[in-house]
Amino acid sequence: MGEGEFRAYNLDLLTRVMASCRDPRELENLLREVWTPGELRDAAQRVEVAAQLLEGSTYEMIAQLTGASTATISRVRRSVERGEGTLETALLRVGRGEGGRLRRRTWIAGGMLE
Repeated sequence: MGEGEFRAYNLDLLTRVMASCRDPRELENLLREVWTPGELRDAAQRVEVAAQLLEGSTYEMIAQLTGASTATISRVRRSVERGEGTLETALLRVGRGEGGRLRRRTWIAGGMLE
C-alpha cells in the first residue's frame, strides 16, 4: 500500500469512526481521546474563524475575538472559499449566525461581495 493509499485509508477510518458516534457528547469524548488539547483548540478556533468569516467579520475583528493569526484566518478563508460548503451547512444546522443564517460570501481582492 502506497503512502497516498495509506493516508486515504486512515482518513476513511477516522471519518467512519467519527460518524459512528451516536450523539455530540460521545463525539466530544472521542475527539478528546484522539486529539491533544492543543489540536482540539486549533480545530475549534478554525471553526470559529470560519463562522466569523461567513458572518462578514473583518480579519481584525476575528483576530481579536479568536486570537487567530491573520495567516490562520487567511488559510481558513481559502478553505471555506474552495470547499464544498460542508462547514457552512454544519454551522447553519447548529444555528450559528445572525438569525440562524449564514450568507455565503464571495471574496475578492480587498474585500467581499455579498
